[in-house]
Amino acid sequence: MTNARTSASLPIRQVEKPWGLDVLPAPFEAPEGQRIGEIWFEPPAALPELLVKYIFAGEALSVQVHPSDAQTLAKGIGRQGKEECWLIVAAEPGGKLGIGFDREIGEDAMRAAALDGSIEHLMTWHEVVPGDFFYIPANTVHAIGAGVSLIEVQ
Repeated sequence: MTNARTSASLPIRQVEKPWGLDVLPAPFEAPEGQRIGEIWFEPPAALPELLVKYIFAGEALSVQVHPSDAQTLAKGIGRQGKEECWLIVAAEPGGKLGIGFDREIGEDAMRAAALDGSIEHLMTWHEVVPGDFFYIPANTVHAIGAGVSLIEVQ
């Protein structure tokens, strides 16, 4: 379920997620009985490819990887690739982000680890505090751990 409302000059959309939070960092508030996982800022007309959102991870989120511009063009997907930046706005003690791997890993080993669920144990995990900033290039395996709230720009 999404609810749209306006904040400053950009409309926002609160997105309910089962892994979200029912108590959000200021200045946001979750509606009674809802777990908000994301708040999206609608992009200005001049920058439709820009997406800015808050992510409130009450639980660990899935491991992900996004393609580059070249990969989407080569596969004929017809859209741009995806790079992200993360700014930590709140973190419970021990809150972590997984970015990349502890060692070089081949494509077959990565696929096998993704399928059997062991991929998280191969990743490099960073304990985070508010104010930390990370750049996630396309083709970088990444994950947001439980108890981390961040602003994502993509």
